Amino acid sequence: MSDESLDCLKCPAFCCRTAGYVEVSRNDIRRLAKFLDLTVREFEARHIVERNRKGSKRIKSGFGTCQFLGENRRCTVYEARPRDCRGYVCWNQEDTTVFEFARFFQKPVAELRKNDVDGKPR
Repeated sequence: MSDESLDCLKCPAFCCRTAGYVEVSRNDIRRLAKFLDLTVREFEARHIVERNRKGSKRIKSGFGTCQFLGENRRCTVYEARPRDCRGYVCWNQEDTTVFEFARFFQKPVAELRKNDVDGKPR
C-alpha cells in the first residue's frame, strides 16, 4: 500500500477501465435507477452485466471498462455511483497495479526515475 495520493482528475480512469468488477447493492441499484430515471427492473435489465453464485449483481465485470465511464474519462453517474466506487482509492489497495499505472501517467519521468520499484528514494 502506498501513502502517496494522486489527483484522480489527472488520471485516464484506470480504476474504471481495469480495476475489476463493481458490485451493486439493492440501495445502489435504487439510487442509480432513480438517477437515470428508470425503474429498478429497467435498470437491472439494461445495466446488470453479471450475477455471481451468491446472487450479487455487478455493473462492471473483470477488467472491462465500466459502462458508465464517459468519453471525457469522467463518471456519468458520479452523484449516484455505487458504494464500491465511492470507497475505492487506488493508493489504498493491496494490488498496486492501478496506482502504479496512474502514478506513471501523472508523474514526470525524471521524478519517477529518482525512485526505485518500491517507490523509495535511491
